[in-house]
Amino acid sequence: MAQHWGTGLIETRAELRMPKLEKALDKVFASLGYQPVYKGKDPPEQEPEENLTPVDLLENGDGVLGVRVAEDQVVRDLARLLNEEVDVPLRVLLTSVSLFHRRNVRVECRKFDVDGGTLEEQPVMAHHDADIGDLEHNELRQLDNAVRSRLNDVVQSFTSAEGTQGFKVKKVCRYKREVKKPKFTNPRMARLMTQLERCESFEIGEDRGQPVVKLELPGGAKSMSYVKPEDVEELEKALDERPELKRRRIDDDG
Repeated sequence: MAQHWGTGLIETRAELRMPKLEKALDKVFASLGYQPVYKGKDPPEQEPEENLTPVDLLENGDGVLGVRVAEDQVVRDLARLLNEEVDVPLRVLLTSVSLFHRRNVRVECRKFDVDGGTLEEQPVMAHHDADIGDLEHNELRQLDNAVRSRLNDVVQSFTSAEGTQGFKVKKVCRYKREVKKPKFTNPRMARLMTQLERCESFEIGEDRGQPVVKLELPGGAKSMSYVKPEDVEELEKALDERPELKRRRIDDDG
């Protein structure tokens, strides 16, 4: 089973005041199921809780603001909604690392421009996502640190080459997500829901009279899952509680 880590940086591309950005950020995070747990000029001496999402508010002194999020899964949804809320163009630099079978590591860097609530992917100039090799056997003893170290190296290379320079941390935040997990009668649907959370887009349709969920996954891979009509009903109910996921739906019923 693959393990994933990631980080994202959202930058403003027009004039915007930090108080407005912070207020909009809280509103958008709340719509995604997050609540603020800590805010301060410096990181907390002791983390208030486990499994919190670290978020930094940044400013470079030349009018560019930034939001750095220490996970990648929520960043595109956050940027899309934030763009609609503050009504200024944004740029997103997204870095993710996946570990397959505890040996094979893949790092991916992606860049998006966001305007009008729409993400448009842009080419990445340099090969920051080049092969970084297999993990050495002795690194497996400190797996989390080893992978995060490689992720941090790539993030530094990527943001230095393609991001805004001179950012300084103005506020450190911690957010907690409390998303109600849907109850599926079929365990397979719970796994499908996890795929939906990571997919680029999806559609729910029929193939020769049988319901099917089609997904486009990161990297361009395609996936199809044949389901039962009662599974579709449960999935539709679960999606009603996740508006950010419904935005990725491309079929006519979405």
